[in-house]
Amino acid sequence: MLLLTLGLCMAPHALQDPTAPDAVVCATGRDTILELAELDELLILRHARSPRGREILRHLLEGRLVNAIAMERGVVATEAEIAERIGTLEEQVRASGQAQSLEEYLKESDIDPTVFAEYMRLAVLQEKLTRLAVGIDDGDSVTGEQQSAWLDAEIEERGVREESPPFPRGIVLVCPPVQLKTSEFRDHLRTQLPQSELQEACYHLLLAQRIRNRMPDVSPTEIARAVADEVARRRKEAESDPTYSGISFERLLASQGLTPDSLSRDPSVSIAALSGLYVERVYGNDGVRAAYNTEREYFDGHYGEALGVRALFLGAARFTNEFIPRTFETAEKEMREMLEVIESEEEFLAISEGRSEAKGALAKGVLHWMPKLDKHIGAALVGEAFSRWGGRSELPTDPKGRLLGPRRTPKGYAVLWLSSRRPAPAWEIMTLHVRQDLRRRFIEDVLKPSEVVMNLPGIAGD
Repeated sequence: MLLLTLGLCMAPHALQDPTAPDAVVCATGRDTILELAELDELLILRHARSPRGREILRHLLEGRLVNAIAMERGVVATEAEIAERIGTLEEQVRASGQAQSLEEYLKESDIDPTVFAEYMRLAVLQEKLTRLAVGIDDGDSVTGEQQSAWLDAEIEERGVREESPPFPRGIVLVCPPVQLKTSEFRDHLRTQLPQSELQEACYHLLLAQRIRNRMPDVSPTEIARAVADEVARRRKEAESDPTYSGISFERLLASQGLTPDSLSRDPSVSIAALSGLYVERVYGNDGVRAAYNTEREYFDGHYGEALGVRALFLGAARFTNEFIPRTFETAEKEMREMLEVIESEEEFLAISEGRSEAKGALAKGVLHWMPKLDKHIGAALVGEAFSRWGGRSELPTDPKGRLLGPRRTPKGYAVLWLSSRRPAPAWEIMTLHVRQDLRRRFIEDVLKPSEVVMNLPGIAGD
């Protein structure tokens, strides 16, 4: 089968006159506009060599090459053959229960019917070309593996010559007779990347521009120094992470299709660099300390002492229904029965992994660092946990002393297991948290993601 998927500091340059014929505005953020050319430049920077980008490029090459080979060999896909292929998919969609019709499925999946029809035409061509090349009779089926193997062999035999990004010659790759232009790859990237990723890219570009506008007195030299410091910080962070032990920063970036140079041109890096520079210039060391003292309860509540807990949760309601199979009384009874056999953290974890219905950060009894203003656990339970365990230099030796609950919540019953405790950090660490929080506030003041309005018609959704 054709390998095509259905919905599969680079500072923004000075904007051209938006009234010019070639100026296409693809997004706005408050009174700031973003041109399509700027977005495309960033997408090429991020995805020209990324695993996802290479997958999308291969997708594009395969479609173009199948079409070219079909023309070379005089193979065509008739309307009847395309209609038969679409009819088969229609039956599969209905049988799967995903939608009542193929039309409904395409609409829900945000797939352009015209693009889909073209994919079906190429799929018919690839099957017919494989059948001819392998010598498979018309009555016999052609497997997806056979079609993939045939196309891979064609590509290998013809050879692929790739250009280096940012593709100054306007050519991405050549696989005779196909020559893929940068404009084709760029347009295809936009249709294949998730809408959320395009939204994020637009947000980063608009935000970076607005931050620079808020700091007009910052010289290019200062910006370059701040960006270099941010890249160095990320290098240090990666090299100190045991997950990447033995892997150089360059290799880590290369696995994502990046280099230190391309990373430094990404607007996400300039955003981090300039927001940090803003905090330094506006607050300084004394200002950061003053901000902490003014909002000490907030900062200590988010970044101070934390309890390492594991959660066990059973959903419940006053009356059962198809989504909640137990009442509060039943949930409490089940919870107490489970707690009777728990004598260690390992046993608590085993039960949580098998029985807990907690989601997200608390799922399956995973260790969760709970500060006093925790966002995942109810305030009453957090307050009781800190009243019992907060400020203690030693953990309870009795396993029962590490259990808190069961406690009724609005949606069920919960139990916490105290695994460890992390004391409030020294000022050298707390100041980093305060600075990061001040940077976040500055960024939100400049532009929020929700304020970005996209104008990219025909783009596939997530």
